[in-house]
Amino acid sequence: MAPDLHRIPQERERMPYQEDYFFAETVSAARLTPSLVRVVLRVRDGERLIESGHPDEWVRLAFGPDAQTPVTLPVLMDDGRWGRPDGSPPCPNRPYTVRRWTPETCEMVIDIVAHEGGVGASWALQAKPGDVIGICNPEGRFWLPAGSRWLLMLADISGLPAVGRVLEELPEGFPAAVHVEIPSDDDRQEIGGLIGTVADATITWHTCHGLRPERPGYTELPRIAREITTLPEGPGYIYIAGEARAVSDCRKHFRDALSFDKHRIDAVGYWIEGQARV
Repeated sequence: MAPDLHRIPQERERMPYQEDYFFAETVSAARLTPSLVRVVLRVRDGERLIESGHPDEWVRLAFGPDAQTPVTLPVLMDDGRWGRPDGSPPCPNRPYTVRRWTPETCEMVIDIVAHEGGVGASWALQAKPGDVIGICNPEGRFWLPAGSRWLLMLADISGLPAVGRVLEELPEGFPAAVHVEIPSDDDRQEIGGLIGTVADATITWHTCHGLRPERPGYTELPRIAREITTLPEGPGYIYIAGEARAVSDCRKHFRDALSFDKHRIDAVGYWIEGQARV
């Protein structure tokens, strides 16, 4: 049976982003794997949250400026701009994938990479029910070009939440090949694990993410990409998510070495090695 392409988010007229901000209360926070913390949030006034339509959509989580100062949100001012007329300090914020959004209950699931020193990671590792943070309306990137017959995804651990949600939303029988770089075998998870996947998906786990004494850097995603020397026949789509320089190198491999159409590649830099993403 051919895949039902009408169930895949393909190219269409994209609605402009609508800025809005919300408070969200922590329902639960627990280790999903050694490298991921799963946080469940209940969004106040979440009935007005506008989904992006992209399965890799992300929100920015805003945290209090310090342990004694609660999070505050921008407000819509009389001139139509968002600002802080009360003089409250801006709150540090970081982008995270919406692993799942349930509009009926206004609950949002977010998986956060647990690493030392990160603003979001530090918050997630100590989060408890009732803790309040801020979020905004989501944005996204994943969008299959019209006529796509297959999907290839490469991601490091930071892109795994997006991979899981994409696979959950693919239609029955749609061909998808997935490569995920993780720090340890214990970071493997049931792909599409929240509600499963009916796609014709295969996943290859690469246990090589993180610092290693024998090599510099955290990621080997470009090497993983270079080991892919052939692609399926017909029009497809390649989605790459991870460290910014690494995903750029991966994109160059598919574009230059394999002569794949650059307009059918999305390379999303989730983080930059040595820098905080702000």
